[in-house]
Amino acid sequence: MHPKIKLFLADSYQLFAEGLSMMLALSDNFQIIGIASNNQDLINSLQKLSCDVLIIDANFFFQGDLTLQKRLKDTYSGKILILHDSIATSCLKKISSFADCFVSKCSNQTHLIECIIKTHNGLKIKLSKKSLFSSLSTEYQQELIARYSLTIREIEVIRLIALEFLSAEIADKLCVSEYTVDTYRKNITRKLNTRNVASIVNFAHRWQLI
Repeated sequence: MHPKIKLFLADSYQLFAEGLSMMLALSDNFQIIGIASNNQDLINSLQKLSCDVLIIDANFFFQGDLTLQKRLKDTYSGKILILHDSIATSCLKKISSFADCFVSKCSNQTHLIECIIKTHNGLKIKLSKKSLFSSLSTEYQQELIARYSLTIREIEVIRLIALEFLSAEIADKLCVSEYTVDTYRKNITRKLNTRNVASIVNFAHRWQLI
């Protein structure tokens, strides 16, 4: 029997990390050796623990700690699998050379497990536009794009508005200016013929964008 793959999880949302840990622990392939909810705990833990694959939320790299990549390189020599949500492609490209694998948080359990095993075995899974927007791949949601003439970026903004992010937070997450986000908001309001944020939130739920 092959030894279990030692995993360390890093996500700022404790409930998500704990749920992911419980799910992966059910597999005979994995051993969860730790969880971190912030950058400092992550570095401190990796200095003490031996880990095969680090599964880390992409947002860790865009929370003001611009030295995280260097600190990880100095601390950790194992594989890195990055989980991402609707964060901008331009941001993810900045860390693409640093990761062994990218997996969307919209993926299912089977896909994640397969990617972890492939990553551990040395296979690199590159960042792709298809994986970034897999949640828009259904004909149902493609119809949304065609019907309302929305762009992929505008759909990202709709999602983030529905998730209660402020314009400044959306700007930071998408690596654009707050002025640009305000322009996206105006375009969305015009295209959807909405009057307020509540209408945009209802739209996001109706079209299963969140």
